[in-house]
Amino acid sequence: MALALTWLSACSIDPSIARQKQHLAADIYAQLALGYMKSGQLGLAEQRLKKAQSLKPNGTLTLKATQQWQLVQQTEP
Repeated sequence: MALALTWLSACSIDPSIARQKQHLAADIYAQLALGYMKSGQLGLAEQRLKKAQSLKPNGTLTLKATQQWQLVQQTEP
């Protein structure tokens, strides 16, 4: 039994690795949002931006995509 518990605890996800993956995912979503904005696919851009904001709201790419989104919203009829 003790051996099984030791093995299970060794297989658990390291929180720092999980956080790194979350930040990487946020950066990818922000990059996608920027690309979708550039191509005029605003619905997809908004979805990806919201996902980036939920994962890493103060990330550099998330903030850049948010600023770009605000500019797009100001220029849209």
